[in-house]
Amino acid sequence: MKNDQTDLALSEGSTLTADYKAPGGKLVRVMIIEDSGIIRRAQITGDFFLLPEESLTRLEQVLTGTKITEAALKKVVHDFFAETRAQSLGVSQEDFVKAVISAREPD
Repeated sequence: MKNDQTDLALSEGSTLTADYKAPGGKLVRVMIIEDSGIIRRAQITGDFFLLPEESLTRLEQVLTGTKITEAALKKVVHDFFAETRAQSLGVSQEDFVKAVISAREPD
């Protein structure tokens, strides 16, 4: 059985991580491989729900190739939710954006 975190960490590029606590108290944890400010691979976990279940994998996929800026991330995340009609429980679209941005910020 593969360990996705190990696979992600061994990918090319810089590994960025963040634990973002949404206003309602839910956790959004991101691990991103980035190269020159572009997401090459994303993994999102936490104690929230995204329905249907496969939506989380699709969100991770659409983030690939996105520049790590607030404007670019907002557009991609908004378009994802508009096109898929996925529903997030416990976190907002903005929480996903803030989680990714917080991974890029220095400690």
